[in-house]
Amino acid sequence: MELRQLRCFMAVVEEGGFNRSTTRLHMTQPAISYQIKLLEANLGMPLFYRLSRGISPTEAGRVLYQHALKIEDSVHQAQQALERLSDGVAGEVRIGTVNSVGIYFLPAILQSMRNKHPSARPTVLYRNSYEIIEALLSNRVDVALVANPQSDRRLKHEVIFEETVSLVCGRSHPFFGRKTIRPEELEGEAFASLTPENPTGQIVRDHLVKLGVSIETVVSTDNVETVREMVEAGLGVAFLPDMVTSRGIACEGQPLGTFDRIRINPPLTRRIALVTWKQVEPTPAVAVFLSELRAHGAAWKGCVDKEDV
Repeated sequence: MELRQLRCFMAVVEEGGFNRSTTRLHMTQPAISYQIKLLEANLGMPLFYRLSRGISPTEAGRVLYQHALKIEDSVHQAQQALERLSDGVAGEVRIGTVNSVGIYFLPAILQSMRNKHPSARPTVLYRNSYEIIEALLSNRVDVALVANPQSDRRLKHEVIFEETVSLVCGRSHPFFGRKTIRPEELEGEAFASLTPENPTGQIVRDHLVKLGVSIETVVSTDNVETVREMVEAGLGVAFLPDMVTSRGIACEGQPLGTFDRIRINPPLTRRIALVTWKQVEPTPAVAVFLSELRAHGAAWKGCVDKEDV
């Protein structure tokens, strides 16, 4: 049994399939399948049921997965112990975050970190906020960068910045070009919505209830990028974090783009928070990531409002 085989096995279990594991492992599906077959041959028993609708771990697979988590944790702890002996900043930084933050905020931090500390090795896990916190609690990530996390006495929460979740529309929508609208104008409006499993989607739903507005949801998804595309295509309006639309809107003197933001009162905001264990001392690599994160968070302003351009 090899560590590489175990990591392939864990990825297939956690991603729910061979295809979904390719991006995470940077391997082709045949290569992943080959590693799993070697592992099954070594153990002398199947680890997955191969079904027409997908895969499912066998009892042996479920047992192995629990032990594999402990093995992976032991390996990580050993790496951390060795890295602390080094004077330089090196080693893995396991970051868990949500799609919007990972796509629009995190890259600049990783680029800065790469320039200053090329021996540090960031890895990024994308999930919704709840799953990222679970990954932190099971020691699969070192830090969590999520939206509106629930409090947990075991964990430390630090707000990195707050941002507006704006009402946005595409160029073909009647709202396009308007500075403000009244809440009642949203009544019956077609919406592309984030599902309540997405914490931002939940605060949007709560906000609409507070406004006393009933909407027509024409499409719902837990992915902000999909909602963004639906709005751009003219399928409806949406509430989206400002960072998600900053590349397609009037911003910092650029011409008006494919989106417009419309003011509505009261405004809606979300908190982007860093979540870590209270009692765990960060490695040097994690410490420099946290320093970069806080610096970028303090300087982050997103896209300026069209009234301020």
